Amino acid sequence: MDHGEHPNDTVVRELEEETGYHIEVTALLGMDTTHRVVPWSHHRKVDHHGVRIVYEARIVGGELRNEIGGSTDMAAWHPLDDVSALPRVRLIDTALRLWRERPVTGRLPE
Repeated sequence: MDHGEHPNDTVVRELEEETGYHIEVTALLGMDTTHRVVPWSHHRKVDHHGVRIVYEARIVGGELRNEIGGSTDMAAWHPLDDVSALPRVRLIDTALRLWRERPVTGRLPE
């Protein structure tokens, strides 16, 4: 998210940058957080707290492509049944649970 950018605008921009697709946000599924202390420079540590907002969206244009010069290695479609066998970040599992369970509070039970 760029400084001052609304989260809805961020997801639209990021999806286009990373996949080539133009999307329309259709629902706010929920939020997830991460908290960890990570090593930093000069023997210091950083107490990092991340907030991740998970949306549902639909594709309204564009074509699937890999990101050029960015942080995404490859953009591809996979059948949902195959996702559990793929290497992935934990947020994927969280997002799928939010999509399936749709908790009213936007928070999954721990």
